[in-house]
Amino acid sequence: MLGKLTLGMRILLSLLGAAAVLYTFSYPDSIIPRSLEEQDLEAGTISIYAAKPLLFLLPLAFMELVSLLGPRRNLVWFSGLLGVLAAAVAAWPVLTATRPELVHPTFGFEDGKLAQGLLYYCVLVACSLVLRAVLLSYLFKYYRAVDEDCSGEVDADLLDPAKGLTVQQIAALPRPPKARFLFGEIDFRRIRSFHELMRAMLGRRRIMRYAVAAAVLLLGGWFFLYPQPTPQQALERDLQAMYATAAPARPGAMQLATTRAVHAAYRVMEHISDHESFAGFSRAQAEKWLRLPSVPESYRRQLRDERDITLPSVDDTFESRDRFLTVTDGTRWAVLFIRTDESGQTINLAEVQDAGWNAIADELRRLYGTEWRGAYFRK
Repeated sequence: MLGKLTLGMRILLSLLGAAAVLYTFSYPDSIIPRSLEEQDLEAGTISIYAAKPLLFLLPLAFMELVSLLGPRRNLVWFSGLLGVLAAAVAAWPVLTATRPELVHPTFGFEDGKLAQGLLYYCVLVACSLVLRAVLLSYLFKYYRAVDEDCSGEVDADLLDPAKGLTVQQIAALPRPPKARFLFGEIDFRRIRSFHELMRAMLGRRRIMRYAVAAAVLLLGGWFFLYPQPTPQQALERDLQAMYATAAPARPGAMQLATTRAVHAAYRVMEHISDHESFAGFSRAQAEKWLRLPSVPESYRRQLRDERDITLPSVDDTFESRDRFLTVTDGTRWAVLFIRTDESGQTINLAEVQDAGWNAIADELRRLYGTEWRGAYFRK
């Protein structure tokens, strides 16, 4: 009983380690965010940023340690790896439908999310199968020693001429009795019980194969047949999610959106910009389209703050556009700007601006925009 309990605990720890491996593959920037300091480091410099691609080795070493703590090492190892792989495949369509930012990156400068992490993870599983189940099993398998045929071998002492025997002396030696084996009647009941035992064992193995095949088919059906939202349904989902807020750190503090809300807000703003959804709208019509009247008054004032703002990704010194909607979680920003006609009442164009996802990308975009404007105004 204690052995089974220990094995179960090791498998659970292996599952936790495998989940950590998948997380380091998928979301390394959430563990070590991109920083401008990283850009200033010289090639070959030892730093925490240089170690980011190797983060997966820590949970991988933990899994190896857990598997070495007792017998059935491969069972513990592959239970963790394959269990997390099955859970990730099952979660993929659900996250794609509800939290797409966790499956695919919103921006090209983000980490690869689950799509990239699962690819790396499958490579790790394949390498583990080849290394542990094939190569190491072949190299360290213990074979039972098989007695070689020694019928032609004679000890050196027996070949000593001084101790030799004549033919007469050899013939006079007592002969060992010939062994005779006497068997009783055949026990057919024991034979039948053995046959029944073998049939039961083969039946269990057959049932296990069928169960594994059925589980794989169900998982594949779940992955490919899980309903995905249409573009309009996805827009409705994001409109409902973009105004969610986290609990304020202290009373009276600025209300911050959840990380999911910022992603949803950016997708909505991108849709507005790409489809020119606000072209010809008044500010009131745009607010109604965004469902701002249903947002609590205090948070709505914060979202609709039109004062100038400095974003790390853009220099707005020479921009003639108005800030219309701002959603932030304190680190990431999604801002919708509008350009109006001469009267300032009708919206001609809406633009979306992001910031805070990647410090290096923000700095490069800001510098590029500054240089471009400088070259334009020097003409």
